[in-house]
Amino acid sequence: MLVLVTGGSGHVGEVVCRHLAQSHEVVNFDSQPPREPFCRFIRGDILNSAHLMEAMRGIEGVVHLAAIPHPNWDPSDSIMNVNVMGTQRVVEAAALGSPTRVVTASSDSTFGFVFGRGEILPQYLPVDEDHPTRPMDSYGLSKVLGEEICKRYTRDIGLETVCLRYCWVWDPETYSSLGGMADSPENFVGQLWGYVDVRDVAQAVEKSLEAPGIRHETLLISADRTFQKRPSLELAEQFLPEGIEIRDEELFAVEPRRTFMDCRRAKKMIGFAPEFDCWRESGTEV
Repeated sequence: MLVLVTGGSGHVGEVVCRHLAQSHEVVNFDSQPPREPFCRFIRGDILNSAHLMEAMRGIEGVVHLAAIPHPNWDPSDSIMNVNVMGTQRVVEAAALGSPTRVVTASSDSTFGFVFGRGEILPQYLPVDEDHPTRPMDSYGLSKVLGEEICKRYTRDIGLETVCLRYCWVWDPETYSSLGGMADSPENFVGQLWGYVDVRDVAQAVEKSLEAPGIRHETLLISADRTFQKRPSLELAEQFLPEGIEIRDEELFAVEPRRTFMDCRRAKKMIGFAPEFDCWRESGTEV
């Protein structure tokens, strides 16, 4: 498959491009060149429709990763412009061009827990794709709107779209900080103590491109366990408001440190199977 990756020079994009290049022909579309040239590179701007239409020639699948990745890095209007209009123009260019499927980067910030300054109040745990989206920051809002853009093009012209709501992305180097993070659960309530290895993000992207029979899907992507030493339900009892419904309690009986991000739909729909666990990777299994 000939795959165009927007933002392929970025933090997640570089790993995704390297992973995809093992099985597919990859084109990196970015405003900045990659650190190492290991696939074809096109310099372009996701807000420039002409750049995108030219880059889409002959492309079969699109992976849209280019975005402002944090609500505190830029003004809200810049985040909305780049993340929302950028997604609109990427998906529109794919719809007008040759690609049949677009995989986009969404986020667990759509739920409003991660960056929001209000009360962290999941309606139920573990959180799944049907949980209400209640973004409390411009980044989370931009990702909700990006998902709606994808749904619109699927409904309108049948473009296949997959939105991956991955949570806090860890690099292999992050594992060196595991001890300190595991000892301070109060600092990571907004993340619901969840993470995903960037290599598992790359795996999820590839499987989203290849899985048959998809029209539109929104999928949560996470590691199977939290990065905390304590059982997940103990963390919820201490740090989250009272009265949150716990669904499928047997899941936590089998694995007490199970993530609060329910990835069973991704496992069923695309065969996602997280390979990297922070405790095994760090060599400090508890």
